[in-house]
Amino acid sequence: MRKGSKRFITLLAAIACSVLTYAQDADEQLLLKHFHSISSEEIAGWMAEICSPEFNGRLAGTPEYLAAADWVAGKMSEWGVKPAGNKGTYYQWFDHPYTVVNDQGALQLHLPQKDGKTVMKSYSAPSDYYPGMNSGSGEATAEVVWVGYGVTAPELNYDDYKGLDVRGKIVLMNRDVPYKDVRNPEYAKWVRYCYHQYKSENAAEHGAAGMLYIDGNSANPNISYLENLVVCGIGPEPLADIFAGLGKENKTLLEQIDKTFKPASFSTGKTMTVRANTTRHPEGRTCNVIGMIEGSDPVLKDEVIIIGGHLDAVGNAGGLLVAGGYDNASGIIDIMAAAKALSESGIKLKRTLLFLMIGAEETGLRGSKFYTKNPIFPKEKTVTYINLDMVGNGTGLAVSASATCSGLTDYFTRANDKYIHRPMRVSTSAGSFYGRPRSDGLVFLADGFRTMSISAPDGVKPVYYHLPGDDETAVTPEIMEDVAKLIYLSFIDMANAYTLNY
Repeated sequence: MRKGSKRFITLLAAIACSVLTYAQDADEQLLLKHFHSISSEEIAGWMAEICSPEFNGRLAGTPEYLAAADWVAGKMSEWGVKPAGNKGTYYQWFDHPYTVVNDQGALQLHLPQKDGKTVMKSYSAPSDYYPGMNSGSGEATAEVVWVGYGVTAPELNYDDYKGLDVRGKIVLMNRDVPYKDVRNPEYAKWVRYCYHQYKSENAAEHGAAGMLYIDGNSANPNISYLENLVVCGIGPEPLADIFAGLGKENKTLLEQIDKTFKPASFSTGKTMTVRANTTRHPEGRTCNVIGMIEGSDPVLKDEVIIIGGHLDAVGNAGGLLVAGGYDNASGIIDIMAAAKALSESGIKLKRTLLFLMIGAEETGLRGSKFYTKNPIFPKEKTVTYINLDMVGNGTGLAVSASATCSGLTDYFTRANDKYIHRPMRVSTSAGSFYGRPRSDGLVFLADGFRTMSISAPDGVKPVYYHLPGDDETAVTPEIMEDVAKLIYLSFIDMANAYTLNY
């Protein structure tokens, strides 16, 4: 080959290398521009807005929840995120009756005196009890009967109600079941009895007029509405007062049941009054809010990466407003921040991204169950579902994946190592889980989707779980900024990979 030809080829190679380097630098600059557009200040502003009284705790089905859904949809439209719900909208609708709590109700203990009179001890909400968020409306005054876990399971030779007549009485019960090993297939026989809905329905079937649920005296709308059953959750003080002078303790009795699988139910001899003032809305409907950034590759665009979290919270119980800041505006706002940056960046993505704001998680994981039965993209075309729930209070990052997609955690660790530099924990779900699903992610997993979750461990603020105090002040916007940045970076990398290593 002549020297001139060699020089020409060398020059062409140098030019090609220069052009490639320039293109890579330009892509990096574009990526970083929108990476830095994700700010804790904007996140804090959105948090304050979604936690405002205007949205009243976002109880699924209520006008305030629907207003919050409109607010999120409006933001996505503003940023150019396409609607992916029903009939060209952002909404995936489903029926959802709901209950409004009109006031805080009442919980009182009757204390008989030697002179024959009765003194009433009244308790305070939410420190001592929490109004039944899905209670029937009315009042029950009756003897309290302790019924352990509130379970009737004849096929397991177990019945907390055996030998008891609780008609017209108030039953006092605990969460969960005597069998505790959720990794053992035997637990599957017990799981249906863990549900709050089952426990309230079983109480009603036995004729109880009231139900006291030892549930941490926090808001819980995940109990079946039963017109003639008055319900409230109770805390340590009324529980101690019921057991006072009986020579028994709730904790000790449960430990005994867990060892022997023999119920230890008994009539306490204590009389209480429980009152609830609620309005039922059987006509209620609610929705998931769904937006997408469509992939650009003619083949890979049919594959979808889903990130989701629940938009609803537990609402307002007669002035006890739970604004749902940490649980789970934090997850929603992080998804929004990442969606905005991804959409406005103009960076081409080969695969499709789906942003799923889930309704009715707090009332029984209904929105995620509805989506998995009515998916926008087929399950076999879903790369993974990534769940965000309570991600706004911590100093580190954590990514967990089901065994079917553990390799996808590499996209997140690379993004953190290169750009974010937070302490990060990575884990893979080990073994099978037979317990009651308590997150939208577990609903997707149970339905056969590859699933992941992102969280922010090492919390620095108090957690007001289902209690007033869970508002915009319950989160740290700085960690939320980094969670959103992690999503943004990882999604670009994952969406554009020709081959994914699951």
